[in-house]
Amino acid sequence: MVIACQVCGHEDFFLSDHLLEEHGMSAAQYQAEYGRAAEVVSDELMTRFRKERGNPRRKMPPTPEMLRLQLGGIPFPINVDVRPKDCLPCPAHYRVPRHGKLSRDIQHAAVALRKGRSLYIWGPPGSGKDAVIHAYSAQTRTPAIMVQVRPGVDLQPWFFTHEFDDVSTRWDLGDLLLGLRDGYKTLSGRVIPYLVLISDFDRADESQAEFIRLIADSIKGRVMGPKGKTYDVLPGTQIVATANTAGGGDETGRMVSANPIDSSIMDRFQRPLEFHWMSWKDEKHIIAAKFPLFAERAPHLMETVGTVTEAIRKDIAQDDLYMEFSHRSVCSWVGHAQDLLEFQSGNQRPTKKLLMSAARAFLDGIGDKANRLACKRVMDPHITGGAVNEGDTNHIDTDDLFGLT
Repeated sequence: MVIACQVCGHEDFFLSDHLLEEHGMSAAQYQAEYGRAAEVVSDELMTRFRKERGNPRRKMPPTPEMLRLQLGGIPFPINVDVRPKDCLPCPAHYRVPRHGKLSRDIQHAAVALRKGRSLYIWGPPGSGKDAVIHAYSAQTRTPAIMVQVRPGVDLQPWFFTHEFDDVSTRWDLGDLLLGLRDGYKTLSGRVIPYLVLISDFDRADESQAEFIRLIADSIKGRVMGPKGKTYDVLPGTQIVATANTAGGGDETGRMVSANPIDSSIMDRFQRPLEFHWMSWKDEKHIIAAKFPLFAERAPHLMETVGTVTEAIRKDIAQDDLYMEFSHRSVCSWVGHAQDLLEFQSGNQRPTKKLLMSAARAFLDGIGDKANRLACKRVMDPHITGGAVNEGDTNHIDTDDLFGLT
């Protein structure tokens, strides 16, 4: 687990360089002011360090050069002389999946990241495609640039712009071109390559996708500048694209803004990997952390949430349901249940009617009546033990706001 800076609340595994950079104080000065309880190194990091050094009783914190983290079982060094603000932020309550298909997906992604391969990660919404890259950047202190593709938007300003004033015109190089060409200068003066995350890459149209052709070349990456000039991409620069589809366009009808990507561009990604939805064994811990009131007052309902979640996703995978049920959908459901729980009078034990009422937080977002009814039919046996018939309001009653118990 990360620890929080007592000065500003910044969270990280190791705070010494943050304290020096942002607050001008050493670890000793920090603890002298805020007490010995003000930790500088997280317990998780210390435990791993002691185990690696074969001395479980060692009290002194490791030097920065000794720090290592693991992602999917793969060890990564921490770039301690990289500013946290120059990395992608770690998602709140992020947890590396340890169960199911997604845990294996992340193991393969971790190997690719460790070896510096370019990655194309695709999968359903809410499967953690961007999240794992954010966590990797934040926890290993890998400097990163993130750009998001939006259909119809000119991407050339990422690379360069033609500016003018009353006197003259000039070419200004964009942040992405400079990052690809010049890399990142660390606090110690080293130059290291960036990680470039391109989110929603399958939303790119034909002209937008062409920008990636030269950059992702596995022989020698180049980037196009003004007047047709090309620059070499700094060796080691890592390109990661995330998408909902595998580059061939929408297959399900649920990702209609996805475009087919030229196969000669897709071929430049060294590791195309599919991500799957998270196993409930992992997801329930994240849900509990995000919604502590629900986890505290209704722990007996958490298993029902998990059973329903897995049942809905199974029917989606079998094409029996035409919808998505991502981690965001689960958060909408449990989050609304927690909101309703705050207005429940007394300290009565919440029943499954709470889940029934809260279900409208995602059911109302299903676009057609037939699918909504089909989803209720999947849910109802796990919540009420009954079956839903068309027009039946006695089972999953999404308007039951005040009869929560």
